[in-house]
Amino acid sequence: MKKAVLVCAVLALCVAPFALAQDYKALKREVKMNEGAGEGDIHQQIKTRQDDAARLNKEAEGVEFENKALEGRVMKVQKVHDFWKELIGEDNAFLAKYPAERAGTHTVVEGECLWMIAGMEYGHPYYYKWPLIYNANRDKIKDPDLIYPDQVFDIPPMQ
Repeated sequence: MKKAVLVCAVLALCVAPFALAQDYKALKREVKMNEGAGEGDIHQQIKTRQDDAARLNKEAEGVEFENKALEGRVMKVQKVHDFWKELIGEDNAFLAKYPAERAGTHTVVEGECLWMIAGMEYGHPYYYKWPLIYNANRDKIKDPDLIYPDQVFDIPPMQ
């Protein structure tokens, strides 16, 4: 036991001066930095810190503005979602009125063309589906650019 205490004491005596020297060096560096600082340097440091604080505040305001703008967009999307949910309903009863595959006939009116008929029969974004109507009515349509009033076309289901 005496050996263990002796070893600890020797280690403490060897390590303590090194630790004290490290603390002394750090303290000396800090004193040296502050020692050379005159009033102008301190004022410059204060000014720099104030400028940094102002810059950080400005950045924080920018982030806050972006967050508010994002919240506004989210609210708009939520309102649109709520509108459609109210319109369609929970059980999709609104959609049941309109079958997905619509088939039938269409009588041409003056001024219409195949892409216009496709848009009316299949819905707004499906103007490009006019070849379906053309292919289903090849016996009635010689040239897809020339259709005439009172022609009756079969409207195939959209694929």
